[in-house]
Amino acid sequence: MEIKCDLILLSWNNLALLKQCVESLARSTDIACCLIIVDNGSTEPGLREYIEGLKNPGMLEIKPLFNSSNEGFARGMNRGLRESVAPYACILNNDIIATEGWLSEMIKVAESDPSIGIVNPSSNNFGLRPGKDITLEEFAKGLRPQSGRWVEMNACVGFCMLMKREVIKKIGFLDDKFGYAYFEDTDYGRRAQQAGYKCVMAKGCYVFHAEGRSGKFLKDKNETFDRSARVFEQKWGAIKRIIFIVTKDDSASREVIAAKIKNELRAHNRVWLFAESGLDLGPLPEHLDLMRSDFPRNFFKLRSFWNIIIRKKKFDRIYTGSSVLRAALSIYCVLRGSKVAKFSETEC
Repeated sequence: MEIKCDLILLSWNNLALLKQCVESLARSTDIACCLIIVDNGSTEPGLREYIEGLKNPGMLEIKPLFNSSNEGFARGMNRGLRESVAPYACILNNDIIATEGWLSEMIKVAESDPSIGIVNPSSNNFGLRPGKDITLEEFAKGLRPQSGRWVEMNACVGFCMLMKREVIKKIGFLDDKFGYAYFEDTDYGRRAQQAGYKCVMAKGCYVFHAEGRSGKFLKDKNETFDRSARVFEQKWGAIKRIIFIVTKDDSASREVIAAKIKNELRAHNRVWLFAESGLDLGPLPEHLDLMRSDFPRNFFKLRSFWNIIIRKKKFDRIYTGSSVLRAALSIYCVLRGSKVAKFSETEC
């Protein structure tokens, strides 16, 4: 059996979660793979015995590796990546549930464009959540007509991240300077983009991620996150949250607005666009980090204002052509450390 992809699954306690993950991979993977399970020093009774007892289910060839202690996300994954030789490697959290054809679709997208280096599946991570009475498989089936289609993103997320072998050869493994967890995947995406590759999300497949459950045993979680964020920002700068509030009265500036949106995306910032219904800004890039909401003209400014102030996370920059909104947001900007500007201003 020729191995097309090595799956590197990082395990750390929570046997029930691991079983659910492995069973979904065995059930839903239709490509020959080596499943490299890196156990990161688990202490839960029965977990090691479970891994050692796995007998190559489905299309998976099992290769277990055991660390004597928890070496963190990057070092744990890197141990598996060092064992990987297949044309593709896919790093996986133990709190994911794969659906039918997940991997073949991700590889199809990767092979569709030589500039694509890293691929995520569609997921609840990106706001795609099944309805209350819809199973994961039913939801995934509804996405399959989009087979082969993808959308670019600022950086892929490490819960399920497919990498071409050429990318790994060119930029290496995950950076373990980030410690136990957080931002090593974002850093990897930036490094890949710096080397000329795209990070994309495959639209035609689905992997559910029980966000946070794989790391729930992590001590000092907030401190770990803050430390990794500082390491990332020292290297790449902070990821900013930008919002554009655009009405039809601003349409004369649509080329300027569209250019600013594209520039913010190129700077790896997250961009929100609140637009008056029916507004045409011309061709905007399809990008996972560009989120558009259209509101009717009636109460447009009030709805935009309300949708800004109720959010827990602040917007770093706010662009609007409305002097009324700029005045209304002045107190918000002082309290949250934000900046507000006209579209015509070169700096905000």
